[in-house]
Parts: sequence; structure tokens; C-alpha cells
Amino acid sequence: MNAVVGLMKNRTIMKLKNITIFTALVLFFGACTNDYSNIEVTEVPQDPNKTVIVNGFEGAMEGELIIKFRPEVTAILDRTLTRSAQANKAGAYGAVMTRSGITDVDHVLDIIGSYNIERVFPMNKSEEETRKSGLHLWYIVRFNNNTDIRNAAEELSSVGEIAKIQYSHELKRREDQRPTMIAPAIKASMNTRQSNSFFNDPGLPKQWHYINSGDESLVPGSKAGSDVNCGEAWKKSTGNPSIIVAVMDEGVMWPHPDLEANMWVNEDEIFKSDKDNDGNGYNGDVYGYNFAEMTPVISWSHERDTGHGTHVAGTIAAVNNNGIGVSGIAGGSGSNDGVKIMSVQIFSGQFGVNQYNEARAIKYAADNGAVILQCSWGYNSSLSDPSSSMRGYVNDEHWARHCPLEKEALDYFIH
Repeated sequence: MNAVVGLMKNRTIMKLKNITIFTALVLFFGACTNDYSNIEVTEVPQDPNKTVIVNGFEGAMEGELIIKFRPEVTAILDRTLTRSAQANKAGAYGAVMTRSGITDVDHVLDIIGSYNIERVFPMNKSEEETRKSGLHLWYIVRFNNNTDIRNAAEELSSVGEIAKIQYSHELKRREDQRPTMIAPAIKASMNTRQSNSFFNDPGLPKQWHYINSGDESLVPGSKAGSDVNCGEAWKKSTGNPSIIVAVMDEGVMWPHPDLEANMWVNEDEIFKSDKDNDGNGYNGDVYGYNFAEMTPVISWSHERDTGHGTHVAGTIAAVNNNGIGVSGIAGGSGSNDGVKIMSVQIFSGQFGVNQYNEARAIKYAADNGAVILQCSWGYNSSLSDPSSSMRGYVNDEHWARHCPLEKEALDYFIH
């Protein structure tokens, strides 16, 4: 695990109702950024009956648009989706449609050119909750790559059955970040215990951010007590296996000896299977899902991987008191009582994730029982230099206006 010392910078903890979302901007991972964060975008009109193009065109992915239909056309979309699934002998997840079934929409799309249409969120056992939140109304329209996407968005904005149009952009890592090392799980004698250690994990005395004794050999100028107060927290609880934490990051090395016992396991699935045994809309998802490559295979060994997903998972739930590696803040006491880690992978080697797969990842975590979503990525400042990076958002309202799909997916997770 690459977190023998486990330095984490600029941690922000937001408590939203009963859910805690950790947003950690980490030193080596470099505050991953949505490159589509352009503040020069169309403002939302006051008339709610008008179709809104919610974000900027610059940097948009070729050949696709994300649209949200109005609730009034739900029945038409459902009939078309059902017919398509039956015709293709595919489950609802594989139901890619060649028509929406809505006359005005299909007329405009026929003029634009060749296309197909697919629901963003697969139908699954959480369909009732999906519909209550309105997420069933989000669709992806795919065109040929030579289609003028800007013109397509403008043409579709004249269709009354469409509420919102969103250019598709990619969430990707900064190019200047450096890989981090994944250190081996160091073995220690089971009776080795430091004076300030609750557990026998050899890395714990170096985790000064957990329990800081003021040892300047670890951090020059260190001040005793300058830590996250793990010592007092562990007197109350060292973890709880009923709590599932979704790590939305690079893939987590699930067979790591200091993590494996605290990994979430989807017992109804078979690893790498091409069947959706549990009806959650995803095949073979035993430890989570790789949304960067849309595969159940969680990866961590691509040349450009940094090990950051494993690092974060270790900080949360490295197994405590097992005589190896480091300690996890909620890794338990050594009696199989740590929180469980679900790997919701959005970065894989050179691959990032587009906006709708990012939203799918968030909803997947909620649908499969996660109550904490750990997000070590974020946006640049709205004051950043546009000559060197894309600007972010001014405030929460500005973000919500221009990232409605992400906002609705996060609301779904929170509620």
C-alpha cells in the first residue's frame, strides 16, 4: 500500500443529512479536475418551458449529447425502450434504441443524421427510486463523429419535449501529476507495539496525522496533538462492517493483504461474468465497477496509474491489528469489524470518465449500499488563469446550474 505515511492534504468533510462525503485533494494525485469547467456558458432562462443548453461547447466530446426529457413523455420513452430490448433480445441495460418514439424529437434527429439513443442509467432493482428522482429521463444521443455537435444541440433546443441539453465532456487527471509507489505490506512481529499505538500495524507510528506525538523525526516542526484525533475516536469505534464506503478514484487493489478483508463483496455476482446475476444493471461486479472502461474488472497496474485509489482505501480501511502495513481510520480492531470498501473506478491508466459514466458511478454506489462517497477529485478555482487551465465554478449554485446531471446523481446518493 502506498500509504505508509499516508499524507493527505486539504481534506474537507461535508456532512449532508446522514451522509458524509469526503473530498480530499491529495498531494500526488493533484486535485483531479473536470476540464469542462467553463464558466462562459449559456445562462438558464427564466422560462422553465424552454429547452436549456446548460454548459459550454469548448472541449466537448465528439459524436454525443446528453439530454433530459420532460416527465410528460415518460410513457412514450418506456414503450420504445421495451420494444428495443425485446427486438434485440437484450436486457434493459443493453437496450440501445434507434428511435426515441417522440415524433418531434425523431424528426429533428433524422435531419441531423445517423444516431442512436440510450438511457443513461440502466433499469435495475432500484427503478422505483430512479423514477422518483427523475433520473430515468436522462438519455445519451450518439451521432457519427463528423456530426456538428454544436449545431445538433441548437436544433434539439427547439424541441419542447426536451428540458435540458448537456455537452458531454471528460473528467480526467491533470497531466503534471507523478506516479506514487505502492509499497509492500510490511510484516511485523505480532507482539511489536509502539507506545502510542492502539494496534500492532508497523506503519501506525509513522501515521502522525492519526496520532501526533510531536516526533520531529517524522515531520520537522511537528506539534503534539496536531492530528485527526484518531486516538479518541478509536476509543468510541474502530469501524463498522455495515458501513460501505465507495472510493471513486483509480481502482482499488482489492487483493492487497492489508485491504482484502475489508473489501465490499457483491456475493451474488461471479467475477468477470457476462451475466447480471443480482439485477443491479452491471455484469460481474464483485468488488465494484470500472466506469472508466465500462468493465467489471477493477484495474490498478496500468503504466500511468498512480496507486491513488489503493492509497485512499488504505487511509479509510486498511485492516487494523493484523501486524502488517498501516492502520485504517475505520479499519476495525482486527476482528473483521472494519468498514467495507467498494471500488467505483473512474480513472484507469490513460482513461478518464465522461460525464454520464461519472453519474452512473455515483448512482451505482448508492444503489449497492454505499453511504459514504469518497471523491478525490474536484474543480479548479473560478479565478484560475484561463491561459493555463479551465476555470471552475463560482459557487454551488453556479455548479448546479451547469452540471445538472452530476448534481442530480449526487442528490440521489445523498437522499
